Amino acid sequence: MRKSDSLDALLNVFWLRPETALWRELDIRTMADFQFRSPSLDLGCGDGIFSFIRGGGRFDSVFDAFQVMSGLDKFFENVDVFDAFDELLSPIVVHAADYQIDCGFDHKDNLLKKASKLGLYKSLQQGDANAALPFSDESFYSIFSNILYWLDDPSKTLKEISRVLKPEGRACFMLPNITLPQYSFFNTLYVQTGDARWAFLEKLDRGRFNDNIRQARSSADWENMFSNAGLKIISHRQHLSKTVIQLWDIGMRPLFPVLLRMAKGLDKDLLSSIKEDWVRTLRQFLEPIILMDADLSEEHEPAFHCYVLECI
Repeated sequence: MRKSDSLDALLNVFWLRPETALWRELDIRTMADFQFRSPSLDLGCGDGIFSFIRGGGRFDSVFDAFQVMSGLDKFFENVDVFDAFDELLSPIVVHAADYQIDCGFDHKDNLLKKASKLGLYKSLQQGDANAALPFSDESFYSIFSNILYWLDDPSKTLKEISRVLKPEGRACFMLPNITLPQYSFFNTLYVQTGDARWAFLEKLDRGRFNDNIRQARSSADWENMFSNAGLKIISHRQHLSKTVIQLWDIGMRPLFPVLLRMAKGLDKDLLSSIKEDWVRTLRQFLEPIILMDADLSEEHEPAFHCYVLECI
C-alpha cells in the first residue's frame, strides 16, 4: 500500500477526529520496516482498525469508527465512548488486509467483537496484559504492541513478552518519550502551575495524562527496561514532533460529540458528499505536516519512540 493510501484510509475512518488519523499515519510510516511473521500477536489490538489499515485493509467510504458508540453524554467525564458493540452493524470491507495476524489480545470485549468483523485476526482473546500473558513460552515470531505505556508496570509485561517471543522473533513497540508530558497543555498550563484558570483543560485531557502520559520515559530508561527483560534493540526511531502532539492534544476532540450529532442528522447521500469534501480538505493540511514531522523535531525532541527488539 502506498503511504498516501493509508492516510486516505485513516481519514475516511477518523474523519471527525483527524488528529487520530495524523498520529496513526506517522505510526505507520515509522514502523514501515516491521513485518508480521506467523505466529503473530497484536497485544492490545483494540478494535483492530489501526492494524487493519496498516496491513493494507480498506473500508467503504460510508464506514467510520463512530458507528457504534455509547456514553456520549458523559464524554467529558472520561468515559470510553468507543467501548460499545452492535451485532447488526459491520464494517464494509472493500479490500482485505494483505496478511492475517494469528492472535489479537485485548481486555475489552466490545472492542474484540468489533475486531472480529475485520477478517484480520485468526483468533481473538480477552485478557489483562497487566497479568501473566496466557501463552506458552516461545509462542510468537512477531509481536506488536501500542499499549505498554497504559499498563501499571511495563517492565513486568516486557518480561512476559520476552518469554513468549521465539528465538529470532521480533517485537515492535510504540512508547512515549520523556518529552510527551512537556507538550501537554493540561500538564504545562494546569498540573504544573496549579493555576485554577486552566482547570477547564481537565475536560480536554479526559484522563489521558494520568492514564498514559505518566509512563513517558527517556530512551535510556526504556532501553534499560528492555535489557532487564532480556530484549535487545534491532532498531530505534523517534516520531511525533511537538507540533504534531499539540495539534493532537486539541484537534477536534472538544467538538466531537456535537459533530457526531450533526453527522448523524444528515441523510446518507448528503453525508457522503460532505465527508468526501471534508477528507479532501483535511488531507491538504495534514499531509504537509506529516512530511515535515522530522524537520519539526530539530529543536524539540520527538514525543514517541518506535523500537523493534528481539530476545538476547
